[in-house]
Amino acid sequence: MKRIISAAMAAVLTLSLAACGSSGDELVSRTPFPQFSEVDTQGNTVTSDIFADYDATIINFWNNGCGTCIAEMPELEEFYQAFKEKNINLIGVASDSGESDEQLKTAQEILSEKGVTYTNLSPDPENELYQDFISQLAGYPTTYVVDSEGNIVGAPIIGNVKEQKDTLNRRLEQAMEK
Repeated sequence: MKRIISAAMAAVLTLSLAACGSSGDELVSRTPFPQFSEVDTQGNTVTSDIFADYDATIINFWNNGCGTCIAEMPELEEFYQAFKEKNINLIGVASDSGESDEQLKTAQEILSEKGVTYTNLSPDPENELYQDFISQLAGYPTTYVVDSEGNIVGAPIIGNVKEQKDTLNRRLEQAMEK
């Protein structure tokens, strides 16, 4: 009897491990990124329709008081320039820049000093994007990958993106799979 139970447990374990070893593509979560209409730090309106223009979009949330966020901006700018030819966009979200004119000016100065050319949203704290999404972020910087249909691909990347480049590249590949 013990041998039968042992054999059955071994079979279950083997099947479980085999399932874990599958490609994993079917396990990639895709949840909708919130619909939004916000202005960028230059006053231009940007909506969630922008996702359809690219095969994938990297969205990096940062704030004025986050040293790691500011330090990684030149690296993100390099990614932005390199990914353009692959039809991948990068958008920054200056999370606290919509709180006051002073916060916006500080964000604009940071972006200028760091040589950032990619779009940076300045979310209104009264809008749903801020209240329902940004206010729920666990920390900064936080980066998401969004596919062309506006779905977040996988879990957020928290911390410096360059140090997690392999994860970023996997998410981008997953976002571009149809």
